[in-house]
Amino acid sequence: MVMVGVHVIGALAGVALGVGAVFLGRMFIEGARRDRRLRPELIAAGVRRDRWELAVAKMDSEDAAERLESFTDLERYGREDPDAREDIIELTCTYLRRPFRFPVEDEQEFEIRLAAQGLLTRHLRRSGSLEFWEVDELDLRDAVLVELDFADCDLSGADFGDGVIVGGNFRRARFQRFANFERTWFTGETDFRAATFPRNASFNAAMFAGVTTFAEAEFQDRVDFGYARVEKPDEAHSWPSPWYVWVASPVAQGRLVPRKS
Repeated sequence: MVMVGVHVIGALAGVALGVGAVFLGRMFIEGARRDRRLRPELIAAGVRRDRWELAVAKMDSEDAAERLESFTDLERYGREDPDAREDIIELTCTYLRRPFRFPVEDEQEFEIRLAAQGLLTRHLRRSGSLEFWEVDELDLRDAVLVELDFADCDLSGADFGDGVIVGGNFRRARFQRFANFERTWFTGETDFRAATFPRNASFNAAMFAGVTTFAEAEFQDRVDFGYARVEKPDEAHSWPSPWYVWVASPVAQGRLVPRKS
């Protein structure tokens, strides 16, 4: 009886070990299957991260061709990953805030900056063929922007303070939160026709060196042109009411002042 009991116990132990081995085997197989299901996502995330880091590194390259290519890479990345779009817009604005001489001396760098500006305008224009990118703020303080085309764009909060705009097309642009053009130098033709401005809009101390029009522009509140100057007062400008150009002498710059009601 004792020997039988021992054999029974041994047999049961063997069965238990066999069942355990099968269970562990199944766990291993299921774990491997889960790992295979997760692995493509992890790999894709890693690839995207590598592509992001490579594109950002190209922006600082000494090779102009690589800097130009970085904006193509970033735009493609933004189309695939909506969560990265605001970061891409911020990186692009950061690049455009780098020092740049005008009149243009470096044609290659000028081409790169046009590509950067194009990335912004293509994805901030709701009426365009490409997907609109929603961003809270456009920080272009101190930026030198040449042949800028923000026509029909939604700019939300936009800061162009202390910058230079050489030929700016803002026709029908919509500024939703704020529009800051304080101490901005406008040269060439500047077009704000039918643009809409929020309550917080300022052109304080701006310099208008070319023909400027605000015809049919709409302002939620009174816009600030205090201390703004007009280099060529006799040109065919169009200013929002109640502002007009006051000139102290025939050879002086004009100054924007409000008409007394």
